[in-house]
Amino acid sequence: MNAAPVIKTHWTGDPAEQEALLEKEWLVTNGLGGYASGTLAGVPTRRYHSVITASLPAPQGRYVMLNHLSEWLRFPDGGTERIGGVEWAGGAMELQGTDGLREFRLESGVPVWRYELRGHVLEKWILMPHLQNTVHVGYRLLSGTGPLRIELRVAVHFRGHGASLCEGLPVNGYDFTTSGQRYEIHAPPLTPLRLHIRGVNSAFTRETKRFTDVRYRVEEQLGYEAQGDLWSPGYFRTDLSLNGDVVLMASLENWETILALDPTDVYRTELQRRHRLISVAHAAVRHGGAEHLVLAADQFIVTPAERLAEMIRTRTAGDELRTVIAGYHWFTDWGRDTMISLEGLTLLTGRYLEAGHILRTFSRHMKDGLIPNLFPEGEDEGVYHTVDATLWFFHALDRYVETTGDKALMRELLPRLLDSVEHHIQGTRFGIRCDPTDGLLTQGDARFALTWMDAKV
Repeated sequence: MNAAPVIKTHWTGDPAEQEALLEKEWLVTNGLGGYASGTLAGVPTRRYHSVITASLPAPQGRYVMLNHLSEWLRFPDGGTERIGGVEWAGGAMELQGTDGLREFRLESGVPVWRYELRGHVLEKWILMPHLQNTVHVGYRLLSGTGPLRIELRVAVHFRGHGASLCEGLPVNGYDFTTSGQRYEIHAPPLTPLRLHIRGVNSAFTRETKRFTDVRYRVEEQLGYEAQGDLWSPGYFRTDLSLNGDVVLMASLENWETILALDPTDVYRTELQRRHRLISVAHAAVRHGGAEHLVLAADQFIVTPAERLAEMIRTRTAGDELRTVIAGYHWFTDWGRDTMISLEGLTLLTGRYLEAGHILRTFSRHMKDGLIPNLFPEGEDEGVYHTVDATLWFFHALDRYVETTGDKALMRELLPRLLDSVEHHIQGTRFGIRCDPTDGLLTQGDARFALTWMDAKV
Protein backbone atom coordinates (compact mmCIF):
# COMPACT_ATOMS: atom_id res chain seq x y z
CA MET A 1 0.00 0.00 0.00
CA ASN A 2 2.44 2.61 -1.19
CA ALA A 3 0.05 4.63 -3.32
CA ALA A 4 0.30 8.43 -3.29
CA PRO A 5 -0.89 10.99 -2.35
CA VAL A 6 -0.58 10.32 1.38
CA ILE A 7 -1.45 12.26 4.54
CA LYS A 8 0.02 10.86 7.78
CA THR A 9 -0.60 11.42 11.47
CA HIS A 10 1.56 9.73 14.11
CA TRP A 11 0.70 8.63 17.65
CA THR A 12 2.87 7.54 20.56
CA GLY A 13 0.42 5.57 22.69
CA ASP A 14 0.39 8.24 25.40
CA PRO A 15 -2.94 8.09 27.30
CA ALA A 16 -3.19 11.86 26.83
CA GLU A 17 -3.77 11.21 23.12
CA GLN A 18 -6.95 9.21 23.67
CA GLU A 19 -9.27 12.20 23.63
CA ALA A 20 -7.97 13.30 20.23
CA LEU A 21 -8.46 9.77 18.88
CA LEU A 22 -12.10 9.94 19.97
CA GLU A 23 -12.65 13.36 18.40
CA LYS A 24 -11.00 12.78 15.02
CA GLU A 25 -13.21 11.00 12.50
CA TRP A 26 -12.77 9.22 9.18
CA LEU A 27 -15.19 8.78 6.28
CA VAL A 28 -15.30 6.66 3.14
CA THR A 29 -18.15 6.76 0.61
CA ASN A 30 -19.46 4.68 -2.27
CA GLY A 31 -20.75 7.22 -4.82
CA LEU A 32 -24.36 6.27 -4.02
CA GLY A 33 -24.82 8.37 -0.89
CA GLY A 34 -23.81 5.46 1.36
CA TYR A 35 -20.80 5.62 3.64
CA ALA A 36 -18.69 4.09 6.39
CA SER A 37 -17.47 6.31 9.20
CA GLY A 38 -16.08 6.32 12.71
CA THR A 39 -13.42 7.66 15.05
CA LEU A 40 -9.70 6.96 14.78
CA ALA A 41 -9.98 5.14 18.11
CA GLY A 42 -12.51 2.69 16.70
CA VAL A 43 -15.13 3.84 19.19
CA PRO A 44 -18.55 4.80 17.74
CA THR A 45 -19.52 8.17 19.20
CA ARG A 46 -22.37 9.10 16.82
CA ARG A 47 -25.50 7.23 15.79
CA TYR A 48 -24.18 7.66 12.24
CA HIS A 49 -20.92 5.78 12.84
CA SER A 50 -20.90 2.40 11.12
CA VAL A 51 -18.83 -0.02 9.08
CA ILE A 52 -21.44 0.26 6.34
CA THR A 53 -24.44 2.54 5.92
CA ALA A 54 -26.08 1.55 2.65
CA SER A 55 -28.13 3.73 0.31
CA LEU A 56 -31.37 1.87 -0.39
CA PRO A 57 -34.28 2.64 -2.75
CA ALA A 58 -37.05 4.91 -1.45
CA PRO A 59 -38.81 4.84 0.92
CA GLN A 60 -35.95 3.30 2.91
CA GLY A 61 -33.12 5.74 2.23
CA ARG A 62 -29.80 5.26 4.02
CA TYR A 63 -29.68 2.40 6.50
CA VAL A 64 -27.05 1.41 9.05
CA MET A 65 -26.39 -2.24 8.23
CA LEU A 66 -23.16 -3.09 10.07
CA ASN A 67 -22.66 -0.98 13.16
CA HIS A 68 -19.40 -2.22 14.58
CA LEU A 69 -16.54 -4.72 14.40
CA SER A 70 -14.81 -5.88 17.56
CA GLU A 71 -11.26 -6.86 16.56
CA TRP A 72 -8.97 -9.17 18.53
CA LEU A 73 -5.56 -10.68 17.87
CA ARG A 74 -4.47 -13.96 19.41
CA PHE A 75 -0.67 -14.36 19.50
CA PRO A 76 1.39 -17.58 19.28
CA ASP A 77 2.03 -17.47 23.04
CA GLY A 78 -1.72 -17.47 23.72
CA GLY A 79 -1.96 -13.78 24.65
CA THR A 80 -4.63 -11.53 23.16
CA GLU A 81 -4.85 -7.84 22.25
CA ARG A 82 -7.64 -5.63 20.97
CA ILE A 83 -7.03 -3.76 17.74
CA GLY A 84 -9.78 -1.18 18.01
CA GLY A 85 -11.04 0.78 20.99
CA VAL A 86 -14.07 -1.19 22.16
CA GLU A 87 -14.14 -4.07 24.61
CA TRP A 88 -17.14 -6.33 25.13
CA ALA A 89 -17.72 -6.93 28.83
CA GLY A 90 -20.65 -9.19 29.64
CA GLY A 91 -23.59 -7.71 27.77
CA ALA A 92 -22.27 -4.16 27.56
CA MET A 93 -19.90 -2.31 25.28
CA GLU A 94 -17.12 -0.58 27.21
CA LEU A 95 -15.10 2.17 25.56
CA GLN A 96 -11.38 1.62 25.98
CA GLY A 97 -8.17 3.23 24.80
CA THR A 98 -6.21 2.28 21.67
CA ASP A 99 -2.68 2.02 23.00
CA GLY A 100 -1.28 0.17 19.98
CA LEU A 101 -2.14 2.76 17.32
CA ARG A 102 1.03 4.39 15.96
CA GLU A 103 -0.06 5.90 12.67
CA PHE A 104 -3.17 6.88 10.79
CA ARG A 105 -2.92 7.92 7.17
CA LEU A 106 -4.96 8.50 4.06
CA GLU A 107 -3.56 6.76 0.97
CA SER A 108 -5.33 8.31 -1.98
CA GLY A 109 -8.17 8.94 0.45
CA VAL A 110 -8.27 5.36 1.79
CA PRO A 111 -7.97 5.32 5.62
CA VAL A 112 -5.16 3.10 6.92
CA TRP A 113 -4.31 2.38 10.59
CA ARG A 114 -0.92 1.01 11.71
CA TYR A 115 -0.73 -0.78 15.06
CA GLU A 116 2.28 -2.03 17.02
CA LEU A 117 1.32 -4.80 19.44
CA ARG A 118 3.68 -7.23 21.23
CA GLY A 119 6.45 -6.79 18.70
CA HIS A 120 4.11 -7.14 15.73
CA VAL A 121 3.19 -4.45 13.20
CA LEU A 122 -0.29 -4.67 11.73
CA GLU A 123 -2.15 -2.48 9.24
CA LYS A 124 -5.88 -2.13 8.73
CA TRP A 125 -7.68 -0.39 5.85
CA ILE A 126 -11.27 0.31 4.84
CA LEU A 127 -12.73 1.10 1.43
CA MET A 128 -16.08 0.97 -0.33
CA PRO A 129 -16.01 -0.16 -3.99
CA HIS A 130 -17.40 2.61 -6.17
CA LEU A 131 -21.17 2.39 -6.84
CA GLN A 132 -21.66 -0.62 -4.57
CA ASN A 133 -23.32 -0.96 -1.18
CA THR A 134 -20.26 -2.91 -0.08
CA VAL A 135 -17.39 -2.38 2.34
CA HIS A 136 -14.01 -4.14 2.52
CA VAL A 137 -12.14 -4.17 5.82
CA GLY A 138 -8.61 -5.45 5.31
CA TYR A 139 -5.76 -6.46 7.62
CA ARG A 140 -2.08 -7.17 6.87
CA LEU A 141 0.72 -8.33 9.16
CA LEU A 142 3.85 -6.36 8.22
CA SER A 143 6.33 -7.72 10.78
CA GLY A 144 6.52 -10.14 13.67
CA THR A 145 6.22 -13.88 14.09
CA GLY A 146 3.08 -15.24 12.53
CA PRO A 147 0.60 -16.49 11.91
CA LEU A 148 -1.66 -14.63 14.29
CA ARG A 149 -5.28 -15.54 14.85
CA ILE A 150 -7.62 -12.62 14.19
CA GLU A 151 -11.19 -12.57 15.50
CA LEU A 152 -13.82 -10.18 14.17
CA ARG A 153 -17.16 -9.96 15.96
CA VAL A 154 -19.92 -8.27 14.00
CA ALA A 155 -22.57 -6.20 15.81
CA VAL A 156 -25.68 -4.87 14.08
CA HIS A 157 -28.88 -2.90 14.48
CA PHE A 158 -30.60 -2.32 11.14
CA ARG A 159 -32.16 1.17 11.23
CA GLY A 160 -32.39 4.37 9.28
CA HIS A 161 -29.11 6.14 9.87
CA GLY A 162 -30.76 9.03 11.70
CA ALA A 163 -33.45 6.93 13.41
CA SER A 164 -33.88 6.23 17.09
CA LEU A 165 -31.19 4.08 18.67
CA CYS A 166 -33.98 2.01 20.22
CA GLU A 167 -35.96 1.51 17.03
CA GLY A 168 -36.79 -1.93 15.71
CA LEU A 169 -34.08 -4.22 17.08
CA PRO A 170 -35.87 -7.56 17.68
CA VAL A 171 -35.66 -8.96 21.19
CA ASN A 172 -34.13 -12.19 19.88
CA GLY A 173 -32.06 -10.56 17.17
CA TYR A 174 -32.24 -11.25 13.43
CA ASP A 175 -32.37 -14.41 11.34
CA PHE A 176 -28.87 -15.62 10.51
CA THR A 177 -28.17 -18.13 7.75
CA THR A 178 -25.05 -19.77 6.37
CA SER A 179 -24.23 -21.57 3.14
CA GLY A 180 -20.61 -22.61 2.84
CA GLN A 181 -18.56 -19.46 3.37
CA ARG A 182 -21.55 -17.21 2.69
CA TYR A 183 -23.27 -15.67 5.70
CA GLU A 184 -26.44 -13.58 5.73
CA ILE A 185 -28.33 -11.55 8.34
CA HIS A 186 -32.00 -11.11 7.43
CA ALA A 187 -34.51 -8.43 8.43
CA PRO A 188 -37.25 -8.26 5.77
CA PRO A 189 -38.16 -6.17 3.82
CA LEU A 190 -34.52 -5.03 3.82
CA THR A 191 -32.00 -6.73 1.57
CA PRO A 192 -29.94 -9.19 3.68
CA LEU A 193 -26.53 -8.12 4.93
CA ARG A 194 -24.13 -10.55 3.29
CA LEU A 195 -20.79 -11.35 4.93
CA HIS A 196 -17.75 -13.15 3.57
CA ILE A 197 -14.15 -13.36 4.77
CA ARG A 198 -11.00 -14.01 2.72
CA GLY A 199 -8.27 -15.59 4.81
CA VAL A 200 -6.45 -18.82 5.66
CA ASN A 201 -8.22 -21.33 7.94
CA SER A 202 -11.23 -19.03 8.24
CA ALA A 203 -14.41 -20.00 10.05
CA PHE A 204 -17.40 -18.46 11.82
CA THR A 205 -18.29 -19.16 15.43
CA ARG A 206 -21.99 -18.86 16.19
CA GLU A 207 -22.19 -17.11 19.57
CA THR A 208 -25.25 -14.89 19.81
CA LYS A 209 -24.99 -11.89 22.12
CA ARG A 210 -26.93 -8.72 22.79
CA PHE A 211 -24.94 -5.67 23.87
CA THR A 212 -27.03 -3.27 25.90
CA ASP A 213 -26.82 0.43 26.64
CA VAL A 214 -24.19 1.23 24.04
CA ARG A 215 -23.42 4.91 24.65
CA TYR A 216 -22.76 7.42 21.87
CA ARG A 217 -21.09 10.33 23.56
CA VAL A 218 -21.44 12.95 20.81
CA GLU A 219 -25.20 12.34 20.72
CA GLU A 220 -25.23 12.76 24.50
CA GLN A 221 -23.28 16.02 24.30
CA LEU A 222 -25.78 17.35 21.76
CA GLY A 223 -28.71 16.45 23.98
CA TYR A 224 -30.04 13.65 21.77
CA GLU A 225 -30.97 10.08 22.59
CA ALA A 226 -27.58 8.52 23.27
CA GLN A 227 -27.98 4.84 24.22
CA GLY A 228 -29.09 1.78 22.31
CA ASP A 229 -28.51 -1.94 21.88
CA LEU A 230 -26.62 -4.01 19.32
CA TRP A 231 -26.96 -7.67 18.41
CA SER A 232 -24.21 -10.05 17.33
CA PRO A 233 -24.62 -13.48 15.73
CA GLY A 234 -21.01 -14.39 16.50
CA TYR A 235 -17.51 -13.81 15.17
CA PHE A 236 -15.19 -14.67 12.29
CA ARG A 237 -11.76 -16.12 12.94
CA THR A 238 -8.89 -16.62 10.52
CA ASP A 239 -5.09 -16.74 10.34
CA LEU A 240 -3.07 -13.62 9.55
CA SER A 241 0.35 -14.47 8.14
CA LEU A 242 3.30 -12.20 7.40
CA ASN A 243 2.50 -9.98 4.37
CA GLY A 244 -0.73 -11.87 3.84
CA ASP A 245 -4.12 -10.15 3.66
CA VAL A 246 -7.32 -10.90 5.51
CA VAL A 247 -10.38 -9.09 4.14
CA LEU A 248 -13.89 -9.03 5.57
CA MET A 249 -16.55 -8.10 3.01
CA ALA A 250 -19.98 -6.84 4.06
CA SER A 251 -22.48 -6.03 1.35
CA LEU A 252 -26.07 -5.67 0.20
CA GLU A 253 -25.16 -6.60 -3.37
CA ASN A 254 -25.82 -10.08 -4.77
CA TRP A 255 -23.24 -12.78 -4.22
CA GLU A 256 -22.09 -12.74 -7.84
CA THR A 257 -21.15 -9.06 -7.52
CA ILE A 258 -19.53 -9.51 -4.11
CA LEU A 259 -17.29 -12.36 -5.24
CA ALA A 260 -16.64 -11.24 -8.82
CA LEU A 261 -13.22 -9.78 -8.01
CA ASP A 262 -10.56 -10.68 -5.51
CA PRO A 263 -10.31 -7.97 -2.79
CA THR A 264 -6.76 -7.20 -3.94
CA ASP A 265 -8.10 -6.43 -7.42
CA VAL A 266 -10.87 -4.27 -5.93
CA TYR A 267 -8.32 -2.26 -3.96
CA ARG A 268 -6.03 -1.81 -6.95
CA THR A 269 -8.91 -0.83 -9.23
CA GLU A 270 -10.23 1.72 -6.73
CA LEU A 271 -6.78 3.31 -6.43
CA GLN A 272 -6.58 3.52 -10.22
CA ARG A 273 -9.95 5.27 -10.32
CA ARG A 274 -8.76 7.80 -7.74
CA HIS A 275 -5.50 8.45 -9.55
CA ARG A 276 -7.47 9.03 -12.74
CA LEU A 277 -9.58 11.66 -10.93
CA ILE A 278 -6.41 13.58 -10.07
CA SER A 279 -5.02 13.24 -13.60
CA VAL A 280 -8.03 14.92 -15.24
CA ALA A 281 -8.28 17.78 -12.74
CA HIS A 282 -7.08 21.32 -13.46
CA ALA A 283 -3.27 21.42 -13.41
CA ALA A 284 -3.26 23.75 -10.40
CA VAL A 285 -4.98 21.19 -8.17
CA ARG A 286 -2.93 18.10 -9.05
CA HIS A 287 -0.16 18.74 -6.51
CA GLY A 288 0.89 20.72 -3.47
CA GLY A 289 -1.80 19.20 -1.27
CA ALA A 290 -4.71 20.29 -3.48
CA GLU A 291 -4.93 16.76 -4.88
CA HIS A 292 -6.38 15.70 -1.53
CA LEU A 293 -9.24 18.13 -2.14
CA VAL A 294 -9.85 16.52 -5.54
CA LEU A 295 -10.27 13.17 -3.79
CA ALA A 296 -12.43 14.73 -1.09
CA ALA A 297 -14.66 16.25 -3.78
CA ASP A 298 -15.29 12.76 -5.12
CA GLN A 299 -17.08 11.83 -1.89
CA PHE A 300 -19.84 14.37 -2.52
CA ILE A 301 -20.71 13.61 -6.17
CA VAL A 302 -23.21 10.77 -6.11
CA THR A 303 -25.70 8.74 -8.08
CA PRO A 304 -28.70 8.82 -5.71
CA ALA A 305 -29.53 5.12 -5.59
CA GLU A 306 -32.54 5.67 -3.37
CA ARG A 307 -34.32 7.52 -6.22
CA LEU A 308 -34.52 4.32 -8.25
CA ALA A 309 -37.49 5.28 -10.45
CA GLU A 310 -35.83 8.56 -11.43
CA MET A 311 -32.57 6.79 -12.19
CA ILE A 312 -34.32 4.32 -14.49
CA ARG A 313 -36.21 7.10 -16.30
CA THR A 314 -33.01 9.10 -16.73
CA ARG A 315 -31.00 6.20 -18.11
CA THR A 316 -33.84 5.25 -20.44
CA ALA A 317 -33.56 8.77 -21.85
CA GLY A 318 -29.83 8.21 -22.46
CA ASP A 319 -28.65 10.38 -19.56
CA GLU A 320 -27.18 9.75 -16.13
CA LEU A 321 -28.52 10.83 -12.75
CA ARG A 322 -26.01 12.79 -10.64
CA THR A 323 -26.31 15.08 -7.65
CA VAL A 324 -24.25 16.43 -4.75
CA ILE A 325 -24.56 15.41 -1.10
CA ALA A 326 -24.63 18.62 0.94
CA GLY A 327 -22.68 17.09 3.84
CA TYR A 328 -22.12 13.86 5.74
CA HIS A 329 -23.54 12.32 7.74
CA TRP A 330 -27.11 13.59 7.80
CA PHE A 331 -27.62 15.82 4.75
CA THR A 332 -29.07 14.73 1.43
CA ASP A 333 -28.74 16.80 -1.76
CA TRP A 334 -29.74 20.47 -1.51
CA GLY A 335 -30.25 22.71 -4.53
CA ARG A 336 -28.46 25.73 -3.11
CA ASP A 337 -25.44 23.77 -1.87
CA THR A 338 -25.19 21.81 -5.10
CA MET A 339 -25.13 24.87 -7.31
CA ILE A 340 -22.72 26.85 -5.13
CA SER A 341 -20.28 23.93 -5.01
CA LEU A 342 -20.67 22.72 -8.61
CA GLU A 343 -17.76 24.79 -9.94
CA GLY A 344 -15.27 23.57 -7.35
CA LEU A 345 -16.45 19.95 -7.23
CA THR A 346 -16.78 19.33 -10.96
CA LEU A 347 -15.33 22.09 -13.15
CA LEU A 348 -11.98 22.56 -11.39
CA THR A 349 -11.67 18.78 -11.11
CA GLY A 350 -12.30 18.22 -14.81
CA ARG A 351 -15.55 16.31 -14.27
CA TYR A 352 -17.43 18.20 -16.97
CA LEU A 353 -19.67 15.31 -17.99
CA GLU A 354 -20.91 14.90 -14.44
CA ALA A 355 -21.43 18.65 -14.11
CA GLY A 356 -23.80 18.43 -17.07
CA HIS A 357 -25.58 15.46 -15.51
CA ILE A 358 -26.10 17.42 -12.28
CA LEU A 359 -27.53 20.43 -14.10
CA ARG A 360 -29.87 18.23 -16.13
CA THR A 361 -30.95 16.34 -13.00
CA PHE A 362 -32.06 19.51 -11.23
CA SER A 363 -33.59 21.02 -14.37
CA ARG A 364 -35.88 18.01 -14.74
CA HIS A 365 -37.23 18.72 -11.25
CA MET A 366 -37.93 22.40 -11.96
CA LYS A 367 -41.51 23.32 -11.02
CA ASP A 368 -43.15 26.72 -11.25
CA GLY A 369 -39.76 28.18 -12.13
CA LEU A 370 -37.95 26.76 -9.06
CA ILE A 371 -35.42 23.99 -8.55
CA PRO A 372 -35.79 21.91 -5.37
CA ASN A 373 -34.50 23.17 -2.06
CA LEU A 374 -33.68 19.56 -1.11
CA PHE A 375 -34.63 15.95 -1.60
CA PRO A 376 -35.79 14.53 1.76
CA GLU A 377 -34.25 11.27 2.93
CA GLY A 378 -35.94 8.25 1.36
CA GLU A 379 -38.24 10.25 -0.95
CA ASP A 380 -38.40 10.50 -4.75
CA GLU A 381 -39.64 14.08 -4.96
CA GLY A 382 -37.98 17.29 -3.85
CA VAL A 383 -39.36 20.18 -1.80
CA TYR A 384 -39.11 23.71 -3.12
CA HIS A 385 -39.10 26.23 -0.26
CA THR A 386 -36.05 28.27 -1.27
CA VAL A 387 -35.75 31.71 -2.83
CA ASP A 388 -32.14 31.64 -4.03
CA ALA A 389 -31.33 28.06 -5.16
CA THR A 390 -32.72 28.77 -8.63
CA LEU A 391 -30.57 31.89 -8.93
CA TRP A 392 -27.54 29.77 -8.04
CA PHE A 393 -28.66 27.31 -10.74
CA PHE A 394 -28.40 30.09 -13.34
CA HIS A 395 -24.97 31.03 -11.97
CA ALA A 396 -23.73 27.42 -12.03
CA LEU A 397 -24.93 26.95 -15.60
CA ASP A 398 -23.14 30.15 -16.64
CA ARG A 399 -19.87 28.93 -15.09
CA TYR A 400 -20.33 25.54 -16.76
CA VAL A 401 -20.83 27.02 -20.23
CA GLU A 402 -17.92 29.43 -19.78
CA THR A 403 -15.61 26.60 -18.71
CA THR A 404 -16.69 23.89 -21.15
CA GLY A 405 -18.06 25.84 -24.12
CA ASP A 406 -21.01 23.40 -24.11
CA LYS A 407 -23.69 25.65 -25.59
CA ALA A 408 -25.72 22.59 -26.56
CA LEU A 409 -26.69 22.15 -22.91
CA MET A 410 -27.65 25.83 -22.73
CA ARG A 411 -29.92 25.39 -25.76
CA GLU A 412 -31.40 22.22 -24.23
CA LEU A 413 -32.25 23.98 -20.96
CA LEU A 414 -33.27 27.32 -22.46
CA PRO A 415 -37.05 26.66 -22.42
CA ARG A 416 -36.87 25.89 -18.69
CA LEU A 417 -34.72 28.95 -18.06
CA LEU A 418 -37.16 31.25 -19.84
CA ASP A 419 -40.07 29.67 -17.98
CA SER A 420 -38.23 30.25 -14.70
CA VAL A 421 -37.64 33.92 -15.52
CA GLU A 422 -41.33 34.37 -16.36
CA HIS A 423 -42.42 32.73 -13.10
CA HIS A 424 -40.14 35.01 -11.11
CA ILE A 425 -41.48 38.09 -12.89
CA GLN A 426 -45.13 37.13 -12.52
CA GLY A 427 -44.77 35.53 -9.08
CA THR A 428 -44.49 31.90 -8.02
CA ARG A 429 -44.63 29.80 -4.85
CA PHE A 430 -43.85 31.13 -1.37
CA GLY A 431 -44.40 34.76 -2.36
CA ILE A 432 -41.32 34.73 -4.59
CA ARG A 433 -41.65 37.48 -7.24
CA CYS A 434 -40.04 40.54 -8.75
CA ASP A 435 -41.19 43.78 -7.14
CA PRO A 436 -42.69 45.80 -10.02
CA THR A 437 -41.52 49.08 -8.51
CA ASP A 438 -37.77 48.33 -8.59
CA GLY A 439 -37.35 44.89 -10.21
CA LEU A 440 -35.71 43.40 -7.11
CA LEU A 441 -36.64 39.93 -5.91
CA THR A 442 -38.90 39.67 -2.89
CA GLN A 443 -40.33 36.68 -1.04
CA GLY A 444 -42.15 35.64 2.08
CA ASP A 445 -44.07 32.68 3.50
CA ALA A 446 -44.69 32.46 7.23
CA ARG A 447 -44.34 28.67 7.13
CA PHE A 448 -40.81 28.50 5.75
CA ALA A 449 -37.31 29.95 6.02
CA LEU A 450 -36.59 30.59 2.37
CA THR A 451 -33.06 32.03 2.48
CA TRP A 452 -29.66 30.59 3.30
CA MET A 453 -29.98 32.08 6.80
CA ASP A 454 -32.67 29.50 7.66
CA ALA A 455 -34.49 32.22 9.62
CA LYS A 456 -38.10 33.29 9.58
CA VAL A 457 -40.15 35.84 11.51
